[in-house]
Amino acid sequence: MSYDVVALLAAEPGMIAVSHALRDAGADLSVRPLDGGVLQLRDADRRALATLEPAQAVESRGEVARLLGPEAAANLPDTCWWAEVRARPDAAGREAAHRVADGLALRLGGSVWTSGPGDFSLWEETGHPAVEIEAEEAFVVAQDREVVPLSSWITDAVSANALRGTVLQVVAPRTSRLTYALRTLLTQPMARWVVRDGEGGQFDGVSGLPLRWDRVHGYVPASHRGNTPEPADGFLDISPLGAHLVVDLSVRHGASFAPPLGRAVELVAEHLAGALPAGWGPHEPALAPWERERLVRLVRHRAPRAAVLQFSGPLDAGHPFSGCARVSWAPDGERAAERISLAVGYEDEEALPLGSLPHLVEALAEEGLLDVLHVRRARGRRDVTFEPRWHGLAVPVGMALGPHGVRRAGEEHALTGPLEGELLGGAGARAIWYPAPGGATRQRASEAMAAQLRHIAAAPRA
Repeated sequence: MSYDVVALLAAEPGMIAVSHALRDAGADLSVRPLDGGVLQLRDADRRALATLEPAQAVESRGEVARLLGPEAAANLPDTCWWAEVRARPDAAGREAAHRVADGLALRLGGSVWTSGPGDFSLWEETGHPAVEIEAEEAFVVAQDREVVPLSSWITDAVSANALRGTVLQVVAPRTSRLTYALRTLLTQPMARWVVRDGEGGQFDGVSGLPLRWDRVHGYVPASHRGNTPEPADGFLDISPLGAHLVVDLSVRHGASFAPPLGRAVELVAEHLAGALPAGWGPHEPALAPWERERLVRLVRHRAPRAAVLQFSGPLDAGHPFSGCARVSWAPDGERAAERISLAVGYEDEEALPLGSLPHLVEALAEEGLLDVLHVRRARGRRDVTFEPRWHGLAVPVGMALGPHGVRRAGEEHALTGPLEGELLGGAGARAIWYPAPGGATRQRASEAMAAQLRHIAAAPRA
């Protein structure tokens, strides 16, 4: 497991302050610059001890409490900078990391947060500061934190290993929870959430199945001599968790982002969470304040490359939510597609605002921000973090077809089919909301949604 230290500073750490902090870590240590302004401390044998990321301004202060806990967010300086150090999880690495972080906090003011103690038994010297150990076809990032985010450490490791074709596996103790962004990534094919059970074993945090280490594939399901494997003890805990609404929305943008990028996120958040996003960024922590103009500048700067933006809601208003928006460009470099996925947390299923969904569909359609919408419900913590336990399978709540799809299929055809649709919106902004059949099982609801999509796709062309 890694050992992470975050210095929450009252002033921006400039070159002089950083140089002094690195020097304080030990006169016999050397500094190696890495890509992106990252600095790495190495010992006399040139082994990596600690790696310092460039500091980020904390403009969305709720992220500190969301990811580091309320104690870390108490008495934050009026201006605040997040400087993170990832250390080799042995005594030498921990000491170097603390000398750097403590030195910055002493010179600039602020406080220091630390992760769990880590576990040096996993550590191997690799080519990336976030990667703990490598197999032939997998790379492992270990995190000993209460809440494990989709950090820049992880996103950079994924990018660095993309050409090798190796897959991501994240190892964390049983006491850790994942953010929505990281859990979504780890439910992709071949990725894996590896949970250490505290007794020398490990299991999959999504399925609960026992795992073993393999030098080729990384962590793989343990063999059980033909018997059906049993989930880890406690994984099937069915005690109350809360409830989530999970929204997947696609939007087509014309030239100059008309309708505007980010507005669809605002509408979904207003209708389902009762609050606007508080912060955003290319990874977590999402420390920039929510401003659509800044989103547009970043996305245009990255064009024609796709941009992925993480966002989260405020902690002191509405219902908690977290999500991401992926913006990709058409070949002409002007039109873009925005795909949004977010989860909103509630106390229980009775609190789900299902009656607000038709109003949301109508609002999105009238602003030209609806292509296709899918809504599901699932068990989950109200704070939209995920424990290593069974959450069940998400159940479809309904889907919506935007004005473009309605015009293409024709209103009459789109309103027929396996699902009964509700026509919403004024002239020129017609959308259809298809609620899932009342009382249907998850499988039946999913089959009905798929059949309705096939029916729409089979509309006769004019």
